[in-house]
Amino acid sequence: MHIFLCGLPDAEVSHKKGDRFLKMRWPNGSRRAFTLVELLVVIAIIGLLVGLLLPAVQAVREAARRSQCTNNLKQMGLALQQYHDVRQMFPSAYVGDITLSGTISGVQYPDDNRNGPSGFAWGSLILPFLEQEPLFQSLDFSVACWSSQHADAARKKIAVFLCPSAAGGSDGFVVQRWTSGSSAAPSNPNAFSPQIYFSHSHYVTNAGIHQPWGRAAAYSSDFSLPEPIASTGESVVQEGPFYRNSKIRIADVIDGLSNTVFLGEHTSSLSNKTWFGTVPFAATCPKPGWPSECNSAGCLVGAHSGPDTHDHPQVIIHAPNHPFGHTDQMHSDHAGGAQVLMGDGSTRFVSQFTNPFVWVAVSTCATGEIIDGGL
Repeated sequence: MHIFLCGLPDAEVSHKKGDRFLKMRWPNGSRRAFTLVELLVVIAIIGLLVGLLLPAVQAVREAARRSQCTNNLKQMGLALQQYHDVRQMFPSAYVGDITLSGTISGVQYPDDNRNGPSGFAWGSLILPFLEQEPLFQSLDFSVACWSSQHADAARKKIAVFLCPSAAGGSDGFVVQRWTSGSSAAPSNPNAFSPQIYFSHSHYVTNAGIHQPWGRAAAYSSDFSLPEPIASTGESVVQEGPFYRNSKIRIADVIDGLSNTVFLGEHTSSLSNKTWFGTVPFAATCPKPGWPSECNSAGCLVGAHSGPDTHDHPQVIIHAPNHPFGHTDQMHSDHAGGAQVLMGDGSTRFVSQFTNPFVWVAVSTCATGEIIDGGL
């Protein structure tokens, strides 16, 4: 039997009984093959298609990661509301007895920002409402969070506190201690001895406009009381919903829960944060490559919007993803901004180009601003 290939009259394919292959005979006895030019063209086309497809795949993956971050914030929002239902107030950014002094597990307290035990932070306080009741029951809130008996719990990796987009680490970190300067201007960080290891959080609480960790020592006993600022002649208070020993209720948020930022993202690419607690003399320092400076203990769990009169005469409003990279600002590895949780449990994506004065307005609880159009 002979079969003639269409368009190739000189080619013949023969099939013999028992053959396991087709034998092709071309003119002049040669075999048909790709030329080098054809091969290069095919490779170029494949490379072009991959180049076009890869950004689309990456965009889909980032969309999925961002969606997971949103879901995390919503879960935490529900937990905060449930905590309020039970305790009739929202949790503090962290708790600490300002009247105590001493040494626990090698850590002296208080520092000049009046930080002391127990130090447990907002994330530890809401654990029962995040389906983490066994972990919550393992904590002794009458003992310092950094004590050796809490070492295992402090390392616990909890998915709801981690954003998949954060590229700077999610497996925990060694807490640093400032060795010179003050709580308002810490420097020369080194690890505590013995080392203290805390689990990561990619979310932080909102302290409002001013940074409580930047207060003068004389006004650090109670962050809810006004601090006079000699350079400006004004007195400042903590206008946000979270700071040490805060006891904010829904009724205190007169600007409206839907107009007040409670939590926001902070990537570990910029600095390490935790949900677990704070440590006296702790330093929160930027990762290599960032131009900002260290902050102290409360910054392990919190952020603020600025403009803070403690900073310097040229005060800065740092909206999410501000390029200076303050360790006490909200910042994410999402392109163009960061996600925040409002007091009513809703979430928003805040552009890094948002009006900075709007950002200041939504960072306060009770200053009476009217926000036209929202974030």
